Amino acid sequence: MFVNINTLPLQRFYREGLLLMFCKKTKFNIVPITDIYRAAVDNQIAESFAGPFMVSRGMLHDTRTHAGFAAVDKSEVVGYILYNIIGTGCEITVIESLRSKQGIGGALTDAVKQTASESGCKRLWLITTNDNAAAFRFYQRYGFSLCNMHIDSMITARKLKPQIPLYGIDGIPIAHELEFEIAL
Repeated sequence: MFVNINTLPLQRFYREGLLLMFCKKTKFNIVPITDIYRAAVDNQIAESFAGPFMVSRGMLHDTRTHAGFAAVDKSEVVGYILYNIIGTGCEITVIESLRSKQGIGGALTDAVKQTASESGCKRLWLITTNDNAAAFRFYQRYGFSLCNMHIDSMITARKLKPQIPLYGIDGIPIAHELEFEIAL
């Protein structure tokens, strides 16, 4: 799959109760992660998440074995998404946009959603931690629904991956996993 994104995505802002819209030109390509981009993605995961291991719902995932897509601008990886299909479910195990507000996260999620649908999946889902409010906003704008909150699950997660910090964004204690899903 090769998707050329050269669009004018609609940006929405509210000021004094009015919806204001304008377009911002963006340009990047969404490509499957192959050997060409795997090292760049693995290095970014190591930097951002003390990788390559991620934990969700008490399971340790080696992201180096997961398929995915990269957003590429002039051979530079500007975002990536990894996923794992098990049965009729597709879990997004990692997503990161290195340039915010350019449509990268949505385009990457679109690519996985299409792949999951074509693979017969009925559900696309992911886990994030309770400190990541920006992710909550993105997932809900995209159409995901909060379907479960795993209270104190980070106690088990830290046993599997001790590098998970106690405190996250804005000094919020990282204690719980929030599960979002979208039906396919």
